[in-house]
Amino acid sequence: MGRLLSTTKLALFIISVTGARIASGTAWAQFCSDDKCSEKCGTSVDISNPGCLTGEAGRGSIAMHGAGFLGAYLVHSPDDHCGCQADCTKIPGAGSARCINISSKARAESYRFQLTTCSELEGGPGIGNNCNATSTLPCPPSSTSASR
Repeated sequence: MGRLLSTTKLALFIISVTGARIASGTAWAQFCSDDKCSEKCGTSVDISNPGCLTGEAGRGSIAMHGAGFLGAYLVHSPDDHCGCQADCTKIPGAGSARCINISSKARAESYRFQLTTCSELEGGPGIGNNCNATSTLPCPPSSTSASR
């Protein structure tokens, strides 16, 4: 009886994980230049693909379309190869807004979608902002001077 119960739990776990990936694969996102999903929208991308998206820097919104979508997260990276997470946007599932404004998020040079939370504030295993702070201040003047 115990073995049957553990086998059933394992089967349900596999089905739920596989089902989540299949359902999320029916959703597509288009990055747009404005904050209302109406200007210069790019090519649709499958959000179940965890690959790094480049060439979408400075976008203001994401137009979502598809069916059976359970939700995902968009990781914003300041570099062009998804090297770290500067910000995160929760993408709600089906029945939610079709246009998601990302204009107030950290400026990103690259993005990637993931199915697990990326925000440490949501109580998940997320990491929050893990990018190194970089100074935007100019270099200080040289402290050496030539003496005559």
